[in-house]
Amino acid sequence: MNCCLNLWRKCGIFMYMKNKNWVAVLITLGLLFTSCSDKKNKSPLGDMMELKPVQKSHVWYYFTDMNFFTVDLPQHSPMVSEKAWTEVVRITSASTSPDPSIGYALVNRLGMLVLDENGPELHTDASIFSGVTADSLVFSNKSPLFYLYRSSFFNVDFEKSITNAVQPTRPFLVEYDPVARAFFPLVSYDNLKLSDEEQIAGYFWDGETWACSAKKIVDNRVSFTYFYWEPYAPLTELSPALANPDLFTFRTSTEEEYRNLSMPKQFSAAPDDLKKLCASIPSEFTISILWKDGSGTSAVSYYQQGSNSVPLMANGSHSSKYSTLLFADGTTYILNSSDTAQNSSVAAFRLPLLPAGYAYGDFAIAGDTLYVAWEESSFYKTGRTGFLQVDLKAVLEQVK
Repeated sequence: MNCCLNLWRKCGIFMYMKNKNWVAVLITLGLLFTSCSDKKNKSPLGDMMELKPVQKSHVWYYFTDMNFFTVDLPQHSPMVSEKAWTEVVRITSASTSPDPSIGYALVNRLGMLVLDENGPELHTDASIFSGVTADSLVFSNKSPLFYLYRSSFFNVDFEKSITNAVQPTRPFLVEYDPVARAFFPLVSYDNLKLSDEEQIAGYFWDGETWACSAKKIVDNRVSFTYFYWEPYAPLTELSPALANPDLFTFRTSTEEEYRNLSMPKQFSAAPDDLKKLCASIPSEFTISILWKDGSGTSAVSYYQQGSNSVPLMANGSHSSKYSTLLFADGTTYILNSSDTAQNSSVAAFRLPLLPAGYAYGDFAIAGDTLYVAWEESSFYKTGRTGFLQVDLKAVLEQVK
């Protein structure tokens, strides 16, 4: 079931769907959930060493509305009321920093987890995170950036905020400054010349230019606009929050241009280390991978079409230390990035089996420590959430 939930979320049905596509979407969802309902707990990717749920190399954490705490198993964390995934405290995006000894995990409605081999540290700012959804972690000059939006479908305060007039300085892009340990709004919706009714639905950053999709509801229909913008100087050098739109260049775009940037690329175009990670996966499996190349720019999707119609979803990343691929069921492939030998081997293992209705999500590696999100999901709603900390050195010694 969770493979379907992740696919559904990544497709952004409620974020990007146009009314004329409702019938097609409902038919697709029916096929997806029929297919996934027959899946067993056994990984479809094959047998491999499975880590035990409770052992010294692992630490489980769960989130509350205010913080995170340790727990022996995810299913033993306190019960919570289910909410739409855009409105709950959960890791929405995670990444290893360009400095591979540090990782970051963006926690919706709460703050930023700074990750290293000593453990996680949470930094919060209610003025930034309250009442909005935070997503899509990237880096500029080694500083994490992310964007904020409000879901017109799920955010109960959205209509009220429109009625009362949103402040024009509401932030779009926010920087977490690792030195100051503080959050700084960099770009506002007003800087991008967007009205109170408009929300950024997504963006793609290639290191220089930002491609954005914005949406608003007009006559009960979702209307989209697309545009490119580029600052005249690195964003992290333009702080505090920008007030002068003349510091940007703008040009309009089209749905086709934006789709070409955000749509999955053929697996034949994938980087060599990703191909090597996938070498043991049978070609009959359809897989969709969101890949971070270590540059800090937006992740790129790669797609391998197999004989099965429902793709297996995975997150992957490259850093100067590890190249890693992690599927929603915990199946993990990892390669030492510094080993350039053609016969260098990929280590494969499976994270502890989660209960039915739970799945693993995005991850970051800090030094030799893996941090991976987990959450309890039911269709578009999310219940308990948290993350798992894994000692990679200990695990890799077991799989040698």
